[in-house]
Amino acid sequence: MADTREDYTASRDEDGSASVSRLAWISSGLGLLLFLGSVGVLGYEGITRGNGPPVITATVEAVVPAGPRWLAHIQVTNDGGKTGAKVQVEGELMADGEALETSVAEFDYVPAGSEQKGGLFFDRDPRAHDVRLRVLGYVEP
Repeated sequence: MADTREDYTASRDEDGSASVSRLAWISSGLGLLLFLGSVGVLGYEGITRGNGPPVITATVEAVVPAGPRWLAHIQVTNDGGKTGAKVQVEGELMADGEALETSVAEFDYVPAGSEQKGGLFFDRDPRAHDVRLRVLGYVEP
């Protein structure tokens, strides 16, 4: 039986050292670019994002019927520098300056620079009233 060990060895240069294929160099270069890009993005976020408190706002995106009730889809946005946990949002249906109905939603986490979605249920149609949203508070995680 013939010796076939040469079939499984790496290709060798004229001086006997192992050569690296062009595909290996391309893959290594691509990996280096991805790594440096990730480090750059994280560094930029760390430098430009402040360390201030969460700045959380809430808006109504849509109102839809939900069985015998009404569901107001809301979006909560944190433009601050820190994460807010257990963020409470209160929605009130207003008529002539009086609150007719109140609903509350709690978001587990609203990270800095992110948006979260949720909903508030009402017995009355929010489209027929003014909806006032207030962010009641948060805790630091």
